[in-house]
Amino acid sequence: MNIKKRLTHLVFLSALVVSAVNVYANTNSERIISTGAGLTELFFALDAQQSLVAIDMTSRDYAQKTGLPLVGYHRQLSSEGLMSLAPSILIGTDEMGPESTLNMLKASNVEVITVPTGNTIELLEQRIDTVASLTGKQVQAVALKKSLHQDIEQLENSPLSTQPKVLFLMLNKDRAPTVGGENTSINEVIRLSGALNPAAELIESYKPISFEGIIKMNPDYILVSQRAWDSFGGKQQILAKLPLLAATPAGMEGQIIAVPSSAIIGFGLQSIELAKQLNHSFLNTQG
Repeated sequence: MNIKKRLTHLVFLSALVVSAVNVYANTNSERIISTGAGLTELFFALDAQQSLVAIDMTSRDYAQKTGLPLVGYHRQLSSEGLMSLAPSILIGTDEMGPESTLNMLKASNVEVITVPTGNTIELLEQRIDTVASLTGKQVQAVALKKSLHQDIEQLENSPLSTQPKVLFLMLNKDRAPTVGGENTSINEVIRLSGALNPAAELIESYKPISFEGIIKMNPDYILVSQRAWDSFGGKQQILAKLPLLAATPAGMEGQIIAVPSSAIIGFGLQSIELAKQLNHSFLNTQG
């Protein structure tokens, strides 16, 4: 083989090697199961969903879009169902369990990663960085966090002339309502929107509340999950079946708003989007 042909052959082989290296670098071999809607949304926001082999019930909206299998509820995971998918990583918050399932997975050489819960931007950024590190999406994480800070800045620059009182109620036809207080994702959503959650001054987490207690808090708006909204049949049916709500300004003015459950199961990107939507709605009402 003459020198020219040898050089051409070497160049061709080098190109193949570089191509192979690039393919290998861009291929994530991890098989990840994500539990918790707030975590699952980060895989999609970072364009890392190809690493997922399954998600939990709180992430079912993504299952409907992608066909990813569901592995049950993140607090009640079954080791058999998880192991059948041959995962290399299970990721969730400290609400993930039970502990016996997690221990069995660890014993089977599945890496179990627990990320911190919490309703602060700083903790959300930690979760973004963790998912980015697992999937090689650090560049996308920088852009996502920049967008996140722009959203927060937008909210801070859209103050309300008066702070409306906003309550989030978990409604059920068969039992008393539950209200969201301090240290909940919905409380942070309400705060970011520029409104005031009167339950946060009195209640930690989610607690049952009487209708008298709701009336005493005098909410201008009542938020309910989309699931409850659909179950009751909309605003008018909620007021018809829970007539005491009509004694509140929210009930009198018909200011009952359905919010997506995925935005309030943990604090995440959809939570911030909901805060922006509420802020816009409140601004429009104030003129």
